[in-house]
Parts: sequence; structure tokens; C-alpha cells
Amino acid sequence: MSSKKLGTRKNKLLAIGGVLVALLVVGVAVGPWAYAKLVVGDQPDELALPASDATAKADPSAPQDALDGTWSVGGDSTAGYRVAEVLFGRDVTVVGRTSQVDGGAEVAAGVLDKTEVTVDLASVATDEARRDAQYRDRIMDTDTYPTATFTQTAPVDLPATSGRFTVTVPGQLSVRGVTRDVSVDLDVQAAADRIDVAGSIEVTFADYDIPEPGFAGISVDDHGTIEFLLQLDR
Repeated sequence: MSSKKLGTRKNKLLAIGGVLVALLVVGVAVGPWAYAKLVVGDQPDELALPASDATAKADPSAPQDALDGTWSVGGDSTAGYRVAEVLFGRDVTVVGRTSQVDGGAEVAAGVLDKTEVTVDLASVATDEARRDAQYRDRIMDTDTYPTATFTQTAPVDLPATSGRFTVTVPGQLSVRGVTRDVSVDLDVQAAADRIDVAGSIEVTFADYDIPEPGFAGISVDDHGTIEFLLQLDR
């Protein structure tokens, strides 16, 4: 083969090699972006009371017994988790949700008591089946610990008997076989026949013996948020 042909072949190989290197560089740069946009995608907003309720005012002049009675968590309730992931330096947020929420509370003479809410952890799902499998098996072991529960530990005076208000409720959170004291700030919209409640609890994984959630190039913060939006009916 002539030296000219060898030179041409060498140049072609160098060109092909340059293209492959360029593709590799683009893949490394775009991979995390593609994961964030195509695999994780846009995640749901934080659970909160409807914005239309923001103008609602607490009505302390309403009858003191306006909310008295036994309340049960209704079918439109939602709970789940929110955690931050890092994939090769790119931050993404992951949200898992379930409507499998049970529980209730009692109000007597404007005092909230006996609140208990249980979430079916095995039904919590994200938009990625492989992540959910890791969550149910290795991380949360939902076969052994199928639920998480919040239990109120002391009565609380409600600041109003109807309308929108906030109240802090002490309790215990039980997750993965571990129970710890917590305090929850609740955003409440109350009426005679329905109470809507939104709130969240910050959870440090090590406090509840939750294994390191990260795997296969994905690192996860050492904490996350349990969030909920509950509908309580008489």
C-alpha cells in the first residue's frame, strides 16, 4: 500500500477517533441532564393547602364546639416523601406519593387530641419502577415494616374554631421499627364538616435506621421530608 493511501487511512481513523471522543464527552455532559429531565422529570410540588385558601381567615368567634367531634382521614388524603439526589454533580428532587392513608383525631371544647395517622409505605410510588423496588426492598423493607405512623402525645388548644390557622402538634413518629419524638407544624383549613391539614416532618435517615439510599452512581442526602395533605371528615 502506498504511503499516500496509508496517510489517508490514518487521517480517517484519527477523524473517527475524534468523533468518538466528542460523543463520549457529550454523553458525560448530557447524561446527568438527560437523567434529570427524561428519567426523573418534573416532580410534583410540595403538598400544601390550595392557594385559594390563603385568603381564608380564622374565625375565633365561631361557636367553641364548632369542630368538636371525631374526625376520620378521608379518601382524598395524600402522603409521601421528598428527597434530594445528586447524579454526577447534577441535583434532582425525587417525590414518592400514596393515597393509602388512614387515621383520625378528636376535638373537644376546642382541644385537639388523639390524632393518629398511618401511611401504607408499600404503596408509595415515584415515576421510576427501579427506584421504587430499591425503596420497598433494600431501603424501607416494607415487608417487615409496612407502615409509618404519627401519634399525638399531648392535647393541643386550637387557636381558632374555624377558618384557616396553624397549630403545632407534639407526637411520635414510627418508621422502620424506630419511634422518635417529633413536633409538627400543621396548616389547617377548618369548616363544620371538613378539616384539611397540610404539613411535613424532616427525617434524618440514620435516626430511623434507614440504610444509605444511594446506589449505582446516585448519591442521596442523609435526610428527607415526609409530607402530607389530609382531608378529615366527621
